[in-house]
Amino acid sequence: MTQQKILFISHDANRAGSQLLLLQLLRLLKERGVPMHLLLCNGGVLEEEFAEVVTITKLYNTENNGSNSFSGKFLQKVKLYKLYEKQNAARENDRIIAELKSQNIGLVFVNSIANAEVYCDFLTFLHHLPVVLFVHELGMSVKIYTYEDRLSFLLKKTNHLIAVSNAVANHYVRAYHFPTDRVSTFTLIDHDHIDEKLKNAQPELLEKTHAIPKDAVVIGGCGNAEWRKGNDIFNWIARRVIQKTAPLDVYFVWVGAGPQHEIYELIKNDIHLMGLEDRIILIPPTPQALDYISRFDVLLLSSREDPYPLVVLEAALNEIPVVCFDGAGGAPELIESDAGFVVPYLDISAASEALIKLILDPALRETMGEKGRTKVLERHNTVKSVTKIEAIIQKYLPLQVSEKHDQ
Repeated sequence: MTQQKILFISHDANRAGSQLLLLQLLRLLKERGVPMHLLLCNGGVLEEEFAEVVTITKLYNTENNGSNSFSGKFLQKVKLYKLYEKQNAARENDRIIAELKSQNIGLVFVNSIANAEVYCDFLTFLHHLPVVLFVHELGMSVKIYTYEDRLSFLLKKTNHLIAVSNAVANHYVRAYHFPTDRVSTFTLIDHDHIDEKLKNAQPELLEKTHAIPKDAVVIGGCGNAEWRKGNDIFNWIARRVIQKTAPLDVYFVWVGAGPQHEIYELIKNDIHLMGLEDRIILIPPTPQALDYISRFDVLLLSSREDPYPLVVLEAALNEIPVVCFDGAGGAPELIESDAGFVVPYLDISAASEALIKLILDPALRETMGEKGRTKVLERHNTVKSVTKIEAIIQKYLPLQVSEKHDQ
């Protein structure tokens, strides 16, 4: 009999933390021979990379539905186009449902609470199956990315919840009374894969593209530009640090802020009015993010809320110390007092002083960076993490998979 598959759900294929983490997980599970299928709710730049790993059903329509054809224009003129669209959407939904039913799904793995609405409203024919929910979001993100009633329904259906940090796990236990005995707290980073990329990284790319002096100290930030990520806070801290460390060459570089983001023009305007366009550099989302990150001397996590961002783990693997805010998510659980500095929430003065201390003391940067890498390797062992996820899956869907990775 054919093995049942795990249906993974991703809200899109954009180059962001939870999507990159899912891509890593799928790659690692594929190596173990785990049968799986992906429901992709929206597109993005990672689409081709997902397709190299797993078969995909797309919930969105990438083809023209006929609105520009002669028949489409005619239907619009006779005011039947809305009916035509509705019927066309219904046919497309029927096709997607038939395709998913043909996959022999035995378990649903929901990656991110951003998929709660799709699970609740569209995947009703799968509601009888066990659910594993991988949560990457805290309270602010819950309000942004989902509806409370849909999330509550998904949590009631969830057999096991995986949280990326203690901060995230505690949020769902406290706010939604999710049973603690059905919560696992860990994240995943394929450090061999990241190390291979870092080995081939081009840290000189920053100097080549933005004419930064080779001996400059670079304070980095990373992520899509949004209020939650604290791009404004990053700029305020930058101004204070640059003023206090003059005449040293100190540059602040944010990787992931581009014109496609709503607040891009606002933060760009702030930088202009501060007179720091030559010292605060914005780099749009890019597949070369690790090249830029590898040039950072310190990572500044300016987020108001960030459950446990992948960039913190990537920076630590590259022996880059981190400055972050207490109470803003899971990063302090790794950084503690020896892999960087955890400062009071939104305390711009304390964050600035921590950065200045690291800027003026290269030996401290090196020591804290080395400690960060050691802790990632100890606490986020790739094989152990995947084995834990596989054990959770096996509890609800017994699978015949390769055992070579557990030896």
